[in-house]
Amino acid sequence: MGLKLVPINTLTDTRKKILHAAYKCLAQTGFTRLTVDEIALRAGISRKIIFHNYKGLKNLLSDLGESSFYWPSTEELLANAPEDFPNICPEKQVGAYFLSLRKELEERPETLRIMAWEMLERSDLSEELEDVRVRTALEFFENLGPDVPDEVDLAAAIALVGGGISYLAIRSLNTKTYGGVSLQDEIGWERLEHAMHCMLKGLLFPQI
Repeated sequence: MGLKLVPINTLTDTRKKILHAAYKCLAQTGFTRLTVDEIALRAGISRKIIFHNYKGLKNLLSDLGESSFYWPSTEELLANAPEDFPNICPEKQVGAYFLSLRKELEERPETLRIMAWEMLERSDLSEELEDVRVRTALEFFENLGPDVPDEVDLAAAIALVGGGISYLAIRSLNTKTYGGVSLQDEIGWERLEHAMHCMLKGLLFPQI
């Protein structure tokens, strides 16, 4: 069964308010200091209303993870991919995922801040959000062509490139350049895109 992200317009006004408040609080304070009281205060509602809608923070963050304002859906990511996506070579298909993801995350700076907190504060709560990202990636890569050789460790290649792109996207929040490459303009990201395609081609088709 594919991952079903929850569109904002299907949430009740109360849940939307709770999730938005949790999103903002989490980006600002991280996982360790996140409390129901803090979320209630930011949302302008009572603790009782939050517990009427959610069993606790873990349940709340599970709903947050599956909301489209936290993480883009597979459909959103594919919409940013080239029109001929099913027919392009595998390294460009993998590259298209990460380029599409970067564009979507540019519009979700709080998500990048939450991902930065995850590096410092691993917990059951952070795993709720990590799981949805993994499932979305797996769903996207179900659309990959069948041309990747069997001996290629595609999961390792995706983890390597994905980790790098995620790290640089997080750094772009407060760092202009990294290793001499600009992280805050398209010229820099075009350089990274070119390097990524070359790396992926070498990883996926080392004999060529």
